Amino acid sequence: MPRLKTAIAYINQLCSSPNIEKRQLGLKLKAQYATWVRTLNLQDFVIFNETIEKNKAQIGAAQFFGKFRAYSFEEYVYRLLQSKIRIPETLQLFWGEKCLVWEKGDKRYAMEFDVSIGKRKDYFVEPKAVFDVKIELDSARLKTALASFTILKERDRKAKCVLVYAFKELDPVLLELAMRWADGIFQFSLENDERASFLRYATECLEEKHAS
Repeated sequence: MPRLKTAIAYINQLCSSPNIEKRQLGLKLKAQYATWVRTLNLQDFVIFNETIEKNKAQIGAAQFFGKFRAYSFEEYVYRLLQSKIRIPETLQLFWGEKCLVWEKGDKRYAMEFDVSIGKRKDYFVEPKAVFDVKIELDSARLKTALASFTILKERDRKAKCVLVYAFKELDPVLLELAMRWADGIFQFSLENDERASFLRYATECLEEKHAS
């Protein structure tokens, strides 16, 4: 099941609010959303994200605010991959779908990854590469991502596990240590824009998988 509630759903919820200020905010965000979806320019996305942050109180509940930002960043990474790399015809790009990480007889277990590339297998994805996407990366989120990567690697050691984040709030030594379990870690920020490296790496992963 793909991601059901996306950034535009949160925007439309604001646009349909009986509160005129929320409606105006929704219209502003809708215009900014349309811009970054078209350009995929990181600065355009940052402007959109900053508008969300600055209006946290008006947007409302913490869960609404947090998921709005998180799903928006996932969508940015998904659209970037969709637009900028060539995915072999035998594979597909998925967003917010469950990937098969364990199978024994008629028993299966699947975990949801933010973005993945692989093949559809019944109700699940057989992933070749997974992308854990975090707008804000702290130690707890990093450890959760690494645990998911470790479980997937037990099933398929060749599967590529990639972490993408915008902002970090953790000891940089821990992030360096995380490279033992993550195949790639990339930051998307105006101060450290690693999108080009990320896209090259994703392309290399797919070329390697396609050749094998």
